[in-house]
Amino acid sequence: MKDRRILVTGGTGFIGGFATEALRNRGAEVVCFAPRPPEIKRDDITFVEGDVTNSKVLTAIIQDKKIDTIVHLAGFGTTMVQSNPELGVRVNIMGMSSILEAARMASLKVVFTSSIGVYGQIMSKEARGADEDGEVNPVTVYGAGKLLCEKMGQAYAQNYKVKFVALRLMAVYGFTDLARRGVEHPTFSDHARRLIELPLAGQPVVVEKGGRQPCDFVYVKDVTQAITKACAADDLKNSVFNIGSGELRTLKEFADIIKHYKPDADVRVGEKPDPAYPFMGPVDISRAVEELNYKPTPFSECVHDYVELVKAREVS
Repeated sequence: MKDRRILVTGGTGFIGGFATEALRNRGAEVVCFAPRPPEIKRDDITFVEGDVTNSKVLTAIIQDKKIDTIVHLAGFGTTMVQSNPELGVRVNIMGMSSILEAARMASLKVVFTSSIGVYGQIMSKEARGADEDGEVNPVTVYGAGKLLCEKMGQAYAQNYKVKFVALRLMAVYGFTDLARRGVEHPTFSDHARRLIELPLAGQPVVVEKGGRQPCDFVYVKDVTQAITKACAADDLKNSVFNIGSGELRTLKEFADIIKHYKPDADVRVGEKPDPAYPFMGPVDISRAVEELNYKPTPFSECVHDYVELVKAREVS
């Protein structure tokens, strides 16, 4: 990775913060592109403020910093897009268009974070889960937008000198400092994060529904593992990869496991299904394992690392 110059859009966001750090630690030169600066700055990561929908600004940065790879993370999440679809389309779809145009002008590689939302309301017929070549049927504006972005990226790869990789992320959890920041439009994975972070801060947690809904939760450091490996990989056979844990968990399990670390945790999780999330696994991750050498971390190790990060932030 030492010869890579990587632009990370949305680099100050939840996944972006972990991704920029992981890429830099692997030796890449990293430029973080976002509408606002990170709370904690690293001197060895360059920050550039900007809007992802502005292709001219992106092109100028790419030329100035001699970028060879774009990791495109910028965009709004499921609940935000559902509540304001026009804004979601403008940022998520037009932002992708800007990224691909900038990549086309410089013949770059683009690693894009897609979503389990592209599968929509499907029923997996095999125990190993939905695979990348199977049925997709998004039922949300967010999921439909992610699928469109995948198709746009594949079309640019086919017609222009753009290398494109899409990582279909499952429900991502990991440290976001929710006890201090809060969350305005919580997603299903936000609830998992709330069930870890708020009890450790001595705060009660109520999740009204979805407690026993099975979901493939993936730890953020496994996501950044997939991102770094996708950036480094050349001559891949495929362009779309499922990135998950390979197993199903529930929010109830998160509520139970936090009591191991915080026995007096005040957590309540409703069991009624959440219709906003019709399919959350299982998915087949064998393609990522084989082609990217992706290795998901055991759940207990992920939670332990998560708790330690929360405790470290409290001390600091």
